[in-house]
Amino acid sequence: MKVLVVDDIGYSCHYYARLVEKIGFTATMASSGFEALKYLQTDNEIHVVLTDLVMSGMDGVDLFQKAQRVERYSDRGAVPPPQFILMTAVRPEKNSQDRNIQRIQLASELGFARIMFKPLDQNELKQELHDMSLNVIHASTSETPLDLYSPTQKLRQSVREILKADNKAAASEFLKILLEEIANLKKYLKTA
Repeated sequence: MKVLVVDDIGYSCHYYARLVEKIGFTATMASSGFEALKYLQTDNEIHVVLTDLVMSGMDGVDLFQKAQRVERYSDRGAVPPPQFILMTAVRPEKNSQDRNIQRIQLASELGFARIMFKPLDQNELKQELHDMSLNVIHASTSETPLDLYSPTQKLRQSVREILKADNKAAASEFLKILLEEIANLKKYLKTA
């Protein structure tokens, strides 16, 4: 899976691109939203954009909105827009009237897959990219496309909520359901 890293601060862009590669994915770098759009117009293999929020000229939210309108095609037809992760050093606890805080809220409403705060947690980024790669792996086959990313995120959120609530009965029931579904998938794979 190819990840486009967008940040107008050179060392930051380079650092996050190397981190993406260390995790096991291919990284391409863009030093502005405008450069990122050019990549998206010419490279249909970019599946994820990891973009900074605050950049001169075009911020990460503007880039997301413009990227949704870029037409991308492959031999198999239209290619959907990439998934976006917004990274920012701006913390929401600050003044809610701050323009950047409002941009973070807008990013959430527009459909960014994830908003992550700098410095990015390497394990969190690794998990997010691996989850996103589920859709890329599936999209490369000729089978009916499925959204595997959304249910994976819902599953992880459910587990977090059970752990946060410290509810052992719910944890036990949830695990029972998961094990049943794992057994169903194993049966399917044996017969396929």
